[in-house]
Amino acid sequence: MLIANPIYDTVFKYLMENLDIAKGVISTIIGEEIDHLDFKAQENIFKVESYWFSYHLDFIARIRQAGGGGYKDVLIELQKTNTPLDLMRFRRYLGDQYRREEGVILKDGASSKEILPIVTIYFLGFYLSHTLPGVIKVNRQYIDALSGGTIDERNEFIECLTHDSYVIQIPGLKLDMKNRLEYVLSIFKQENFIREDHHLKDYSYQVNDELIRKILKQLEKAAADSELLHQLDMEEMAVREYEKAIGPFEAKLQAKEKLLEEKDKYIQELLKKLETQGK
Repeated sequence: MLIANPIYDTVFKYLMENLDIAKGVISTIIGEEIDHLDFKAQENIFKVESYWFSYHLDFIARIRQAGGGGYKDVLIELQKTNTPLDLMRFRRYLGDQYRREEGVILKDGASSKEILPIVTIYFLGFYLSHTLPGVIKVNRQYIDALSGGTIDERNEFIECLTHDSYVIQIPGLKLDMKNRLEYVLSIFKQENFIREDHHLKDYSYQVNDELIRKILKQLEKAAADSELLHQLDMEEMAVREYEKAIGPFEAKLQAKEKLLEEKDKYIQELLKKLETQGK
């Protein structure tokens, strides 16, 4: 089956605009049943000389947990390559989300502004570490620091100031196709490309799961959409122009950081000498 590569922002947005698919994908990854979901993509724009480029989409899903649970914001990040400024950009974005109050519908039907807990999901097209597994869950625990015991109670203050994360190292995915999560992640594997641009690939796994069938059907439609494929070309061009524009600044930033490290090292050595002389 020929499908579009969902590691690209444009394709991922096309996929997750189907809310049944978005609900199934997020529910499978975080392991929670979702009662309601709103999904949106926020476009980032930058300027180089007289040209404006759209270079990245920030994905956010607001979910309401099943069984009377509260609301959460799920932030989803796709990164094909590893650059320091991407990490800085997402730290700023995460900080913005912590400051925001969101409109939610209460059980009685009234609306309210609330600060919501956050969950983050990172799809990375590169290794953070070859010794880490392909899928990592960073799961918070409440622990009594005096007794060492685990605490089951949850508190709104703590929930809104800390968050769970899921980190997916796509090159490190080793899938046995034994459960739904492995099938969901299999669509992101960077393999079986039919062209050098990696926009399209052949999906060859046998599927018996209804959610995965829906996902593949949506990605198959994306692969046949000439306008969407053109947007992929524009997305790659924007990323190249962005990297070209920030490259000199990134080099200067790294040079300054190295200089500061050398200064810190010199100061520490000087303090040791002064301390020795004082003794």
